[in-house]
Amino acid sequence: SSSRRPRDSCTLQHTFTLLSDKMAALSTSAFTGKALVAKAQIRAKASKASVVVKASASDNKSKAASLLVAGMVALNASPALALNAIELTDQRVTNKEGLQLIYEARDLNIAETTRQDGASRFAFQKLTTAQTAARAKESISRLDQDMATYVNKAYWTQARNELRRQVGTMRFDINNLVENKGSGKEDAKAFYKNVEKLDFAIRQKDKAAATAALAVVQAQGDSLIKSLA
Repeated sequence: SSSRRPRDSCTLQHTFTLLSDKMAALSTSAFTGKALVAKAQIRAKASKASVVVKASASDNKSKAASLLVAGMVALNASPALALNAIELTDQRVTNKEGLQLIYEARDLNIAETTRQDGASRFAFQKLTTAQTAARAKESISRLDQDMATYVNKAYWTQARNELRRQVGTMRFDINNLVENKGSGKEDAKAFYKNVEKLDFAIRQKDKAAATAALAVVQAQGDSLIKSLA
C-alpha cells in the first residue's frame, strides 16, 4: 500500500499539470480571438467615420459656395437692395383728421351715433355744414345727369346701381342738413318716398314710370337742397 501512494500522487500531479496547460491554452486562444474581433470592429468603425466626415466636408463646401454665389448675385442684382436711410414722417395730424377711420381701425371707445361732432364708428362721418351741402348737391347733380341717360337708354342695371350709390350718402347728408337748420323734415320724407318709387320703376324696367318718377325726384331734390344749404 505504501508503494502505491507515490505513484498515485505523481499521477494526480501530472493530470493537474495537463489540465492547467489546457486551460491556459484555451484562455489564450479565447483572448486572442476577442482581440482580433475587437480590432476588426475598430477598423470598420474607423472606415465608416472617415466616410461620414468626408461627406459632411463636401456638403459644407457646396453650401459655402452656394451662399457665396447668392451673396454676389444679391449685391449686384438691383440697387433697390442697397441700404437706405429710414425717413420718419409725423402722421398724427393726418390720422386725427380721419385717415384711420376705416372699419378695421375704428376705436371701439368711439360712439356709434351719426349725429355727434367728431369721429364716429358709423359708416359715414359727419362733415361740416358746408361739406355736407356740397356732397348733397353733387349727389343731386348726378341724379340729374347720369340717371337721365341710363333711363332713356334703358340701362336698368346701371340706373339702379347709380341711384342706390347716390342715395347712400344723400339721405345721410340731407338728414344732417335738416337737423342743423331745424326745418324741412316733411319735405325730406316726401323726397325719399319719390326716390323709392323711382327705384321700383327701374326694377320693373318700366321706362315711362321711371322717366316720370325721375323728373319728380330731380325737381324735389333741387328745391330741397336750395332750401337747406
